[in-house]
Amino acid sequence: MFESGEQLREYEIWGRLGGGGMSDVWLARHTDLAIPVIVKTLRPDLGVASEERAQRMLTEAQLMARISSPYVVRAYSAGTHRDTPYMAQEYVDGIDLNELDHARRGSVGRGLPLWFVCEAVADIARALHDAHQHGVLHRDVKPSNFFGSPELGTKLGDFGIAVAKPVGQLVSGDASGTLRFMAPEALRGETLDRRADVFGLGAAAFDLRYGSPPFPDPRVLLDGRPRPAFPPPTSPQEAYFQHVLARMLAHDRQERYPTLAQPGRLLGALARNAPRPAAPMRSSDCVTCNGTRITTEVGNIAEADVDGIVNSANWQLHMQTGVGAALRRAGGDEIEAEAQSGGEHPLGACIVTGPGRLRCRKVLHAVSAWQQASCVGRSTQRALLVAERLGLRSLALPALGTGAAAVAFEASAAAMASALRWHLALGGCRLERVRFVLYDENKRRVFADVLEAALLGESDDLADPGLEASAEDSDNDVSTDGPTYFAPGT
Repeated sequence: MFESGEQLREYEIWGRLGGGGMSDVWLARHTDLAIPVIVKTLRPDLGVASEERAQRMLTEAQLMARISSPYVVRAYSAGTHRDTPYMAQEYVDGIDLNELDHARRGSVGRGLPLWFVCEAVADIARALHDAHQHGVLHRDVKPSNFFGSPELGTKLGDFGIAVAKPVGQLVSGDASGTLRFMAPEALRGETLDRRADVFGLGAAAFDLRYGSPPFPDPRVLLDGRPRPAFPPPTSPQEAYFQHVLARMLAHDRQERYPTLAQPGRLLGALARNAPRPAAPMRSSDCVTCNGTRITTEVGNIAEADVDGIVNSANWQLHMQTGVGAALRRAGGDEIEAEAQSGGEHPLGACIVTGPGRLRCRKVLHAVSAWQQASCVGRSTQRALLVAERLGLRSLALPALGTGAAAVAFEASAAAMASALRWHLALGGCRLERVRFVLYDENKRRVFADVLEAALLGESDDLADPGLEASAEDSDNDVSTDGPTYFAPGT
């Protein structure tokens, strides 16, 4: 629908990032502020008239904009461009928690630790509580709509099927949502209140901790009154986590928490008290974190003797300037040819190639930025996860995006350091050595200062402003694995 370089009001389109069951997602940059922006459109093959698609986009943007919360993805604008309704919204520089969880299970063979799940779910509880306080029901609470940023925490997005809740009234049900995370009353198409989102968040928390939703076959919620089958708890904190989730997942909504204020507070407190990995330690020449030795040094990254070298790549995978050119000169043109064989790649991606003549096993091409618009955090997260999946023990990284893409050096260092901090704190890391290789001493000093501030500075605990409790306002043939389902006529 959009073309690369196309101007959309104050935004310049880079290209399509991906999409889901209902929408396509595009990356753009604000032409004046040089920040990345997400542009969302509804897929034209849904069979929905352009006028209705425009109204849906406007409604979603309006509902997001009315919620005053740092835990909700911000809406910037909505409109129609060349008969294509769209919404522009905040880009969160990280990967969604569904991708993070599955990537970790595939790379390090373990799920997300309890403290992290509690911390992220507490953030989303705050987001949903704020939404409810502004009269909005989300109705599609699931891990793929939780956007994690190592620098900012976790934010709730995708209000595509959210509805405004009239004061003192319930919302008429229409059986829309993602089946594996829907409350029983939502599956039955009954009227809904905020307790449907309470159930959805409980199901998402269960999925993030245990690797599958509490009721993989949602038909059991229609045929009886099942209870979630928790695995045996391994600690008192785990037992308490399961106690909170059990009430959130109660079949009868009258037995659930009436709002997300209390479970948000409980899970936030549990996040602060659950076991965490040991704090990083500084020595004279490095920082050590959970057995991983982290250094900054001056040198030519193409000469690094490591298992993996990260390339600061552009989306076309050209290796003609900067770090890419150095790697191509030392390793051979075959590295660039292999990188380009798969075509262009979206910002935030990480592509793996052979090393050519370089003294490493693999080259990881992190597509990190475009015209000052930074996706450095996302591409660093993916590079680290790919390194784990490949079994690499040592990794050399440059400052991503600071060449032709002109990302500020300090901004790149902060995004990379925060991504590494998060990666190591989640546990299971098999990397023994991470080397940041800079091309002069001044850059090394700046990078080292930012890196140490991220790894050794303030506590990893996210700010917890607290939640104020409030009074409670008084057979389609589809796959349960589908993303988001619209009932006919909705």
